[in-house]
Amino acid sequence: LTGKRLATLLQGGKDEKLFGRCKIKIIRVSDMTRAKETAEIISKYLPDVDVAEPDCLLNEGIPAQVIPIRPELGVEKAYDQNHEAIESAFQKYFYRSTVELPTKNEEDNDDAEEKQYDHEFEIIVGHGNVIRYFFCRALQLPPEAWLRLSIFNCSMTYIMVNPSGTASCRFVGDIGHLGYEHSTFSMFHGFTWG
Repeated sequence: LTGKRLATLLQGGKDEKLFGRCKIKIIRVSDMTRAKETAEIISKYLPDVDVAEPDCLLNEGIPAQVIPIRPELGVEKAYDQNHEAIESAFQKYFYRSTVELPTKNEEDNDDAEEKQYDHEFEIIVGHGNVIRYFFCRALQLPPEAWLRLSIFNCSMTYIMVNPSGTASCRFVGDIGHLGYEHSTFSMFHGFTWG
């Protein structure tokens, strides 16, 4: 269902100027089995998009400390093992565009050629903890807040990084494409867990 939903979103709408096809650069995927299986399913709906080699930096783990501290979770050892890799993945995949932005003088020049800046999309098929961490880091929120978010299985998160380096979130953990019977988080079904 996630691949079908992505394909629908990315095909665009009737008004090409406002809702044209999205240019997907690549599908990236963690090196864990369930992510590779999901990427394979998604790629069937996006046959013209290459799937990158699995990247172990995207593997699930404990990305940051938890504040307020919750000793019962025992995350310290896992954090020590996982944080560096997950932070490296963030640095690798969240970056400013290399497109040169017009200066103020160029914007005011009536004779200046109108430039069209194409949006580029990358799909990262990963895991809830990593996605929550990426969300916090991209929006410059305290990364220790990652555990306060819930990311459903097969959900979609859309983070936009502008050429200027500013980032915004269009949606996080969206499961509008899933029916209630397919809505899961960890080992729980539906919305009444927790």
